[in-house]
Amino acid sequence: MALKRVALVAILAAAVLVPAAAASAGNRHAHLRLGLVPLQTAQLGPAGKSFTLNYGSGPLAGDGSFISSSGGGSGGQILVGGGSLGGPGLVGGYVLDYGDPYTGSAGVTEIQSSIQEFSSRSVARKTFRFARLGEEFSTIFLQLPGVTVTVKRVRPLPVGQRRFGYLLTQAAPNLNPIVRLDEQVRAGRFILDLTVTAGSATAAERIAPHLLLVLHRRLQLLLGGHASGSVPKLPPDPSIGQAAGGPDLSTLLLQPTDIGQSHAVNLFQEYSADPPALSDFFMVLAPAGTYDSLVQQIGWWPTATEATYAETYGVSGPFGFILLFGAQGSVSPVDVSAAGDNATGYLIQGGGQSIAEVTLENGQAGESVIGVSSKALQPADVQSLAQAAANRLDAGLGP
Repeated sequence: MALKRVALVAILAAAVLVPAAAASAGNRHAHLRLGLVPLQTAQLGPAGKSFTLNYGSGPLAGDGSFISSSGGGSGGQILVGGGSLGGPGLVGGYVLDYGDPYTGSAGVTEIQSSIQEFSSRSVARKTFRFARLGEEFSTIFLQLPGVTVTVKRVRPLPVGQRRFGYLLTQAAPNLNPIVRLDEQVRAGRFILDLTVTAGSATAAERIAPHLLLVLHRRLQLLLGGHASGSVPKLPPDPSIGQAAGGPDLSTLLLQPTDIGQSHAVNLFQEYSADPPALSDFFMVLAPAGTYDSLVQQIGWWPTATEATYAETYGVSGPFGFILLFGAQGSVSPVDVSAAGDNATGYLIQGGGQSIAEVTLENGQAGESVIGVSSKALQPADVQSLAQAAANRLDAGLGP
């Protein structure tokens, strides 16, 4: 669920770092069917043959924005590995994403591949250098309370002119890790990106070399005029709102009085699309009683396992920002087990702020709550927040 936040930050960085170039220069090149390059089901092998194509797959506009299957821009951008989508000089691109990283499997869970075409080799070369920096930058936002993150450089197979790779592992107690093996290749004015996500490094490393070779070969066939086949039909835009058979997530939210606020002053809340969650609801309340502001996000997932993995590995909140801006902060776990719902709690101090962070799970529901205060918070505040959130969650879902 935090992947959208990760993508946003990485893209903002890319917008600052990528050197300017005339986007109109792409008009010099003949139109290429870039959608024939990313890996499709037939190329994924046994590990990915059962994976479904995800929303977020499809063409990229010249500014890097995802063009939805209904034909309109998504209004946002997606992150392929740690690469740089968008920026001046990007002619276009295409991405195909299969699988679900939160299934808890020890094997391969997701395979994503993409191609980006730039207006010139020079622009591609400069963008590729900053893509590597973006990869290292994005790892900051995988640093979560209770999760150990390791990063290892890997050497992809020698295809294209330049290449790099990173193996990123998130590990939490009593769960399989989430491992992302991201390999990027510059080939002329193109950048290829392959990301294999798995529940072990061995599973990701076993298939990545072959998939990268196939991806590069598909680019060569396209440039040689020998590409064949068709682009897969893209999934429809996800429904925004209450999931079929699921609860109205708005009824599970904290109320102002739960946290010492007599009434809402500034309140924002809405359903959003955040696959693979079936339904997702987001709220911001400010002021929020004990807190200057409070952010709450509730997702309804296909399975209880996905809710657990998403809440453990997918919610970064402000923690990454504290690390990013160099605050000398501290992260202290707080025992919130009395709240039930597999609750976890942390007290984060840094950057002149205190942050209470709580996650909860109840069946297919996964929830994160973040309270930010300019005053020093105490462990009791985290416990109180967890209990209040659990009470609302349990009452809304029923026995």
